[in-house]
Amino acid sequence: MSHVALPEQFAFLQPFVASWGDLRTQDERYLRRQQLPQGELEAFHAALAHRLEDVFVHLDQFDPRALPESEALLFRVVLGLTEASQAVEIFGQPRVPHAPYPHGVTMDWAGFQPH
Repeated sequence: MSHVALPEQFAFLQPFVASWGDLRTQDERYLRRQQLPQGELEAFHAALAHRLEDVFVHLDQFDPRALPESEALLFRVVLGLTEASQAVEIFGQPRVPHAPYPHGVTMDWAGFQPH
């Protein structure tokens, strides 16, 4: 990853850039959660969960299809919380209980009919 800094007001997330900043897909984030220690996931959750509104207010100032590099990095890091939250709030561990490791999830929308 090139050396891009987070926006200054979100520098507190810098310790989590190495884990989440390069991930571009949901599957990559899903697999990363399975690899990280629970303590790191809990620290990330504790640092960010209560600041999400601040992040979204900041990101809403930009066109989501053309985020500046710093904001794009922030967005990628914040997307990691979708996975960390599952480990912290639901599973109590990085991996899905009773599921083989590693595993992925495939979404198939071909038969989906909205109501």
